[in-house]
Amino acid sequence: METYAQRSIRHCLDMIAPFEASDKLQEKGQMQFYDFMVSIYRKMYDHPEEYMVFSGQYEEYIEKAKEKWKQSTAEKKHKNDSRECTLRNTFQQAIQFYALYFYNLGTECIGTDEQSGALIISKESYGRALDKINRIHDSKNNAKRYEALNALGVQVYETNDLIYITIQEPYSCAMSGLNYLCKAPESKYKWMNYLRLDYKNAYSPVPSTEDIKRTLPDRSAEIINELEGSLAGMRIKARIRPLRGIVSDFKWKVEYSYKGKNICGFYADNEYFMLCVYFNHFKNINEFASCLYEEDRNLFQWFKDQIPERLCKCPNNRRVCLGEETRRICGLSNRTETVNPDDTDIKNAIFILKKFRGINN
Repeated sequence: METYAQRSIRHCLDMIAPFEASDKLQEKGQMQFYDFMVSIYRKMYDHPEEYMVFSGQYEEYIEKAKEKWKQSTAEKKHKNDSRECTLRNTFQQAIQFYALYFYNLGTECIGTDEQSGALIISKESYGRALDKINRIHDSKNNAKRYEALNALGVQVYETNDLIYITIQEPYSCAMSGLNYLCKAPESKYKWMNYLRLDYKNAYSPVPSTEDIKRTLPDRSAEIINELEGSLAGMRIKARIRPLRGIVSDFKWKVEYSYKGKNICGFYADNEYFMLCVYFNHFKNINEFASCLYEEDRNLFQWFKDQIPERLCKCPNNRRVCLGEETRRICGLSNRTETVNPDDTDIKNAIFILKKFRGINN
């Protein structure tokens, strides 16, 4: 059976962009670094313990907590389980250690050596790069992680107060691929592009939904096409939130705005898709629900089922009237949430979106 750690590693592989070099001249080095990182994740999936990725404590905790969670309203209260978060972050940071190691080196490096292909970095910068990695929860196992890298062919040596990092064949040119990603202009998408090994977009200002669809199942891509098709002819802006990680807690988040307001969006990864219709203020939900209740009870019931209840005590909690029921919701979201929608769900969501916004295209 797949462990939580393996599921998270598989999620990393799913989120990596299909390989597409920035140009032919740099294709060799870029492909080698791409292949090298993919090989790490695949080997890590097969033998996570060899890469110091341990999720045993997390697995045990989750099994004991499952029954407790069934009997509680923790999800509706938005209450975080600090112990669960710490245990999950510990093994997920271990998974991302290897990507972070190379990123720290790449952003600190001077460049690459033309003859050997080695990455060149000053001793001071090298020490600074390693110090950053020592901040992860399970840093006590970092020495063994460096041994794992060495076993993969990563070699580090010093010459004239400079540190050289190389990878043995068949990845001798890989450091030039790393250097290209890490020397991209600073932007909120730089870390995401690096994690996804996205050479095509590394120097672009923003990714597109087309890039997202390439990483998702066909069904999810079809939903996005249908949603965007329903907005055809309108001056819609798609805002893609940058990913802070590619382990299993991180999903694509896209919001579509019209005339400065979010009107719909989605959260997605390879196993999950949530379609959202935004109402921007809880009073708009009250008014729309009242109208729908009078016009179409079946559609109203569907609409009502898509409004998640939230019992948290934060000051943003709001009460809305959904027909004869009063429900507490998150006043920051003010949206419908439809998880893994079927054809009827998509049809209803688009109808409600158009009706609320007065879209007649």
